[in-house]
Amino acid sequence: MGQVVDAAIVDGSANLMNLLLSVHAAGQQPFERGSGLLDGPAWVGSYACADGHFISISPLEPQFNALLFSKLGLGDDPEFKRAYEPRLYAHLRERLTALFASQPRLHWINLLEGTDACFAPVLTPAEAMEHPHMAARGVYTRQDGVLQAAPAPRFSATPAGVPGAVPRRGEHGVDILRSAGLSEAEIAQLLAGD
Repeated sequence: MGQVVDAAIVDGSANLMNLLLSVHAAGQQPFERGSGLLDGPAWVGSYACADGHFISISPLEPQFNALLFSKLGLGDDPEFKRAYEPRLYAHLRERLTALFASQPRLHWINLLEGTDACFAPVLTPAEAMEHPHMAARGVYTRQDGVLQAAPAPRFSATPAGVPGAVPRRGEHGVDILRSAGLSEAEIAQLLAGD
């Protein structure tokens, strides 16, 4: 006997919230914007660099947090030793904003990438395709000059083929309208915008 598998994306997304919901139930995660561990501290977020590019940081655990501050030259700073105090969040964010804005993104990549400081450069899609990790995994591909993600997940015994060309906007519109039973006159009227 078979069954229908109802696997809605929204259900999976809601399940990703279970950790936060349980921490909230324990009184440790407020829901007010900017007051929780994932959106309040200065050491969680994206920052602009001197060249207009961005970096992101999110060292939630104390050892990663300490490593980030050490790499930034802030390891002995008394304010950053108290970075978990909510009353300091805004002030420390101002300090990190100024610090990250003082150097181009490449400086921060060279300093932090490959460490456990929980850092990543914010990349454009084209930059992401060229990133060594993404390139090694073949995460992106180009078809007819259009950047797109490679098939996922990957199966060792039955690998997926390369995706076909990305249709241009409206490329198959007339065919779809014909298959829906519209006459040539009706299609012409729709295309004319009447």
